[in-house]
Amino acid sequence: MANILPTHILPTSSKLSTGLAGVVGFISFVLSPGAFAVSCDFQNGDVFTEICGYVEAGGVQTGGQLKLHVSSTTPRFSVNIRRAGNDNENLLSTSLDGAGNYGANSYTQLNWGSAYPISIPSNWTSGIYEVNFNNDRGNYPEFVAIKAAQPGSHSKVLVLDSLPTKIAYSPIGGKSFYGFNSTNGQATPQLGMERPTGRGQWTEHRDFAGWLDREGIDYEAASMMDLHRDPSLLSHYNLVILVGHNEYWSKEMRDNWDNYLAGGGNAAIFSGNTMWWQVRFSEDSKQMICYKNAAADPLYGTDNSRVTTNWFSPPIDRPENLSIGVSFRHGGYHNYTENGVQYYVTNGTNDDGSNGGFKVADASHWAFEGTGLTNGSIFGRVSGIAGYEVDGALFRIVNNQPVVTGEDGTPLNFQILATTPAYAVNSPSNVPGVVYNNYNGQGWGTLGLFKPSTNSGTVFVAPTIDWAEGLHEVPVARITKNVINQLKSRTATSPSSSNSSGNGNVSDSEGTPVSTPVSTPVSTPVSTPVSTPVSTPVSTPVSTPVSTPVSTPVSTPVSTSPQSVAQTSSGGGGSFPLTSLLMGLIITFGLKIRRKQKQLTTN
Repeated sequence: MANILPTHILPTSSKLSTGLAGVVGFISFVLSPGAFAVSCDFQNGDVFTEICGYVEAGGVQTGGQLKLHVSSTTPRFSVNIRRAGNDNENLLSTSLDGAGNYGANSYTQLNWGSAYPISIPSNWTSGIYEVNFNNDRGNYPEFVAIKAAQPGSHSKVLVLDSLPTKIAYSPIGGKSFYGFNSTNGQATPQLGMERPTGRGQWTEHRDFAGWLDREGIDYEAASMMDLHRDPSLLSHYNLVILVGHNEYWSKEMRDNWDNYLAGGGNAAIFSGNTMWWQVRFSEDSKQMICYKNAAADPLYGTDNSRVTTNWFSPPIDRPENLSIGVSFRHGGYHNYTENGVQYYVTNGTNDDGSNGGFKVADASHWAFEGTGLTNGSIFGRVSGIAGYEVDGALFRIVNNQPVVTGEDGTPLNFQILATTPAYAVNSPSNVPGVVYNNYNGQGWGTLGLFKPSTNSGTVFVAPTIDWAEGLHEVPVARITKNVINQLKSRTATSPSSSNSSGNGNVSDSEGTPVSTPVSTPVSTPVSTPVSTPVSTPVSTPVSTPVSTPVSTPVSTPVSTSPQSVAQTSSGGGGSFPLTSLLMGLIITFGLKIRRKQKQLTTN
């Protein structure tokens, strides 16, 4: 946008000068790039008013292009890119020009001008990267998973992002999939994928990826959208890792995940509230749909396999336990406070010394090797790794050990290694906190591992959002290393330790025979096309951009070696062109006085 300043005004008469200067001063304020703050309020205390940006939908890979869109209070800005992790230096820096200050008044088509293409060097290593937008007033960090051009060429360990979940919670444009941060308290069933996600939602990925780099553990990264588009992606890896909060999955994502496991691939889930909602996408992957109500979805009764509701609910009837071993419906909140009510908060009400952590059930398992933990030990409490949402499997206590019942679809070979209590806010009983057919009639988070089918790979499950926040604790870091080292190859691994008892017909702690249900086999899903038709979206107003600047890079990024670039870590505060504002207001006020005096003289 043009920057018009009221300088060097040469009035033609004394009467004209005051009015003209007032008008020009006001126009200067309105048209100045910094006149209005950038609209990037994530409704969680994280507000960016000077600059904000997002990554254009589409795959990002080494040797390819990263297409960025930006809204800025200054036309000139810079972009710095580094591997995620607070200790990493910038790998690429470039200055750009022509940015506009766009409003965030559409949650389906934000449309912040033309894209700024950034070339990704082909010799970069795949991973989670931080993209920092900067102008002379503030900065905004966005994150992106850059996948390998040749998947599996650097490492057989893959870390997936959780982009659909981050978009689902982002309120930029006025709406999210949640009422608490949407205008008028009303959520929407459709969101644009091309919107800022907010740095807070990348905390766990940043911490986990940074830890991997510091520990010298090679990995590659990819987006959940890559998993959605490419059925063969996971076949290049031996171990696939989920981190943080991975709540929203399309049918393609889940089918590809299940097929990978059925083919012998291993997985490690350091994530909570995982695979909770089914979503679907437009053919160009720029729109995400989730009605969260089967009857409201236009595909209900037409294509029930794609209806956007909970995976375990009708008409999908495909419990997430079959794929990940656990479910949020039998877990719940932990180390969490809402509306002043505490749910198993560390050092909070009724804390018995275990809140925030997991209690070991079988210290003899290889997952705990080298930790020094024993049965009954609590780990992760210092960092509060258990929370704020945890997932669990239904279980009973048998011979002083937790044993899954399988009533929820969890495979019977799931071995529970540690537990944490949870407030089952979404309990099937419809009584929050009460799970009648679970141990002690409540929710639990259950850490353990299983095989979805006899010939499948092994899945380790640490079913909590905040696991990565405890990686500086020795036991948490050692467990994570043990899991990666054990599962990074496709060598057949039994989910149970050598000296653990099987989960056949046994007696519970009171001597009552336990009826062990037959494990529900995991069906091998039929390969589905990558692009799928999407129901007619809800009519949503499309924002009209103020202007579309021409993408004019000032300099082309050429460096692929680390270079030090000073950066800040917080969004800038809103600023106005005070000189223009004051001049416009003072002179306009003077014009009103002159008009009043003229009226008095005339009368």
